[in-house]
Parts: sequence; structure tokens; C-alpha cells
Amino acid sequence: MLVLEFILGNLFIVYTVVLHILSPGTILDILTSFCNIWAVAGIFLIWLSIYHLKHGYSFWSRIQKKWKKVILIFAGVCGVVAVVNLVLILTPRVLRLEDFSSEEEVPEKEVCFSDGNKVYVFLLGGGIDKNGKLPKPVMWRVKKSAEYLKMNSEAVCVVTGGTLKWLPYPEAPELKRQLVKMGIAPERILVEDQAKDTIQNLQLGTKLLESELGVSSEEVLSSPVILVSSRYHLRRAERLARRMGFENVTGLGCRTPVFHLLMAYLREICAYVKLNARILLTGKPAKL
Repeated sequence: MLVLEFILGNLFIVYTVVLHILSPGTILDILTSFCNIWAVAGIFLIWLSIYHLKHGYSFWSRIQKKWKKVILIFAGVCGVVAVVNLVLILTPRVLRLEDFSSEEEVPEKEVCFSDGNKVYVFLLGGGIDKNGKLPKPVMWRVKKSAEYLKMNSEAVCVVTGGTLKWLPYPEAPELKRQLVKMGIAPERILVEDQAKDTIQNLQLGTKLLESELGVSSEEVLSSPVILVSSRYHLRRAERLARRMGFENVTGLGCRTPVFHLLMAYLREICAYVKLNARILLTGKPAKL
């Protein structure tokens, strides 16, 4: 057990360091990043192993029986909550462009949902590094958006993502720049560069459509809307959208690098639990 704790502790710390290397941020961004939770867990495990080595017995053996029971019950409840939320996260409503091998084979109703309505694509931001570059997972979102926009020439895309805390660049302009590089006409792309989270992505993106296209919020909410994001994020984004009044929402999921999966899903479970608690306690977010 001592050796296992020490090895796992070091692996968690290495995992944290590599995550920071893959998406470099400013000093404050690194210090406040969610992925540091792995480093905290790693340091704790190493401390447990050192304590065991120094005293000849484990730290847990000194905890009173009643407190062990409390800790086990708490851990069990947290585990059940995490598993339930993970199951929900893994079951979004997803549009799969990869099911079709060419543009001619794409059924109009399946991909465009149009029925005479304009389709609005929300490309949700996922972070930018201190050099103004988009990480690989976000570039995959851009690529997937470009694929869909080429299939549906009538769709309008809102790229949404502001300047995150401790970072110097807004994300949305770079999202647009990359879409244009992939062959999407700039006039089809609206830039919303103030949003700090998914709720603001949808709120401010809708307001942008209203002001730039002269449509009402009711028209946006009733029209087909496609949310482009990493697959792990889609279920939460779709739930938020429906609570905010979007009537016809479908996710367009993008893959996540294998190395990021543990961090991404742990963070998403925490975010989904937080969303459920917020809805339960405050009833928010409300309809637009």
C-alpha cells in the first residue's frame, strides 16, 4: 500500500505538469487551474506514504472507528452521485456527421433540420493559452463546425468565448480566424467575445443574433440550434439551453485527447453536480 500510494502520488503530479505544458497559461492561470486537483491528490498520497514509512503504520489506522465510518459513508455517497451524473453526461443528444461519407449522402432533414428555418450554430469556446493559440480539443471543435457549415450553406455560426480570468486574449476572434482558414465565409460568422461560461455563451450569443440579424429572441429560441463542443460537455450545454428556452437543440460532439479524458470528465462531473444544485436551490438559469 505504501509503494502504491507513492507511485500514484507521483503519477498524479506528473499528470498535472503535462496538462499545464500542453496548454500553457500565465502564472496565475496555472495556480488557479482546476487540473491542480490532481497535484493536490498526488501530494496527499505521497504524504500518506511518507507518514507510513516514518511511523511504521498508516495514517488511517489512527482514525477513530466512528470517523472512518463517516468518511466511508461520505465517500460512498459522493461515488454514487458521481456515477449517476457521469451516466447523464455520457448520453447527450448528438448529431453524427461522420455517419455520412459525402455531402450528397447527407439527408437534409437529418443534418440541416431546416424545414424552412434558419439554423444557428453555436461554437462554444473551450479555452485559449497565454500565446493566443487554441488547444487541440478546441481546434477539433472548430474543425467539426467547419464540416457542418460546409454541409449547410444557410447556417449562421456564432463563435463565443471571452477573455478568461488571468489570460490576455479573448477566444472568439481566434475561433473565427481558424474557421475562415478552413474555408468558411467570414460573413457567416458572428463573434461574441465577452462570455465567461456556457450560460453566457448562450445568453450573449442569442443577443448577438438579435442585434446583427434583426431577429427576435423568440425566433432564435424556436429555430434549430446546434451546439458544437467536446462530447463530454454536450449534455450540460444542452440542458442549459433547454432551460433557457431553446426548443430544438442538438449537440455536435468533438473528441477529446486521451490524455485529457480523466481531467475533462472529473471537471465535468463537478460542473454537472454544481448545475443540478443551482437549479434545485435557485431555479436558475431561467428562460431568456
